[in-house]
Order: sequence, then structure tokens, then C-alpha cells
Amino acid sequence: MNGIAVFRRALGKHLVVLGLAAAGVTATGVAAACTLPGHGAPPSGWMQEERNPRPQHDGPGIVGMWKSNTLSPTGDVLDFGTQQFHSDGTEFLISGGRAPSTGDVCMGVWEQIGPATYKIKHIALGYLSSDSSPPVVPAAFAGPAIIHQIVTLSPSGNKYTGTYTVDIYAKDGVTLVGHGEGTLTGVRFTVD
Repeated sequence: MNGIAVFRRALGKHLVVLGLAAAGVTATGVAAACTLPGHGAPPSGWMQEERNPRPQHDGPGIVGMWKSNTLSPTGDVLDFGTQQFHSDGTEFLISGGRAPSTGDVCMGVWEQIGPATYKIKHIALGYLSSDSSPPVVPAAFAGPAIIHQIVTLSPSGNKYTGTYTVDIYAKDGVTLVGHGEGTLTGVRFTVD
């Protein structure tokens, strides 16, 4: 059994698929983007560093744009996307592996908790749609997922690694239907 299958089984009958940006419920359970398997793999070379990244030793810290990967506990890529951290403490992530109609955007807040370490909390709102399994037309709200992340920048400031947990809720926003965890990686996206 591969890592994704093991992870799905561990989350129980309520969890069908989690991805990197929002949540959705199927007839058998819940799925949240921003965290578990999406509908596509990252393009080849997705996590390569930019050709001439500028050192960020005294730079903006986590503020900026990043290419990100969300990984299962076994290291399988579950989702990928772009993530922006803003100087006002807000953040958003757009999944590259999720269909927009299922909810491919997570928005959140962040704070620095150490010299190169950051805590992020964001919410994913998921939908059942013509792109979900089974298809649902018209699209319907399925429920939220709350994702907590801790990431640490590399000494150059151009990469991060970290961990996440996700709690997936039913449409009522109260009933917990799934929980997951894994790791994260990011590479700063630059203009060079």
C-alpha cells in the first residue's frame, strides 16, 4: 500500500481526499485542499531554486512569494502551489493540484515565533462541484478545514521546511470528520 493510501485509511471513512487549499464533502466523506492529494502532480522542476536567488540573510524573512509542496508522512507529494506571506501578518496559498471549483485557495495569518521560524494558521473552504468525485451540480459548500503549520527558513532565507496538521470539519463547522499531518517544503520565487 503506498503512502497516500495508508494516509487516507488512517483518516477513516470520512476522509476521501485532502489537498492544499479548501475542503469538500463527498457521499463518503470530506476532502480538504491545501493538504492532501489534488488532481495533478507538480510540473517537473517545480521545487528547483531560482537561477540567481538573492541571499535573504537580513531580508524580509518569510515575506514574499513561494513555490510550495505539501507532503504526506511518508514524503509523497499531496499537493503543490504558490504561497504569499505579507508584511501585515496575512498569507494565502493557491493549490496547483486542485480544481478551482472544489476550493483551491486557503487564506490565513502568520507570526514569527523564533529567529527563522514561523507559525501559520489558515482556513480552507471546500466545495462539491462538477470537478469532485462524485460530481455535484450545482456546487455546494462541504465544510472548512483548519490547517496549522510551523515552518523554518534555511540560512539563505530562500527555502523553508516544516510540518502541518489539518482538522477537517463537516458543513456545520463544528463536527470534526478528519485529521491529518505531514511535512511542507518551499522555495522562494524571485524576479531573477
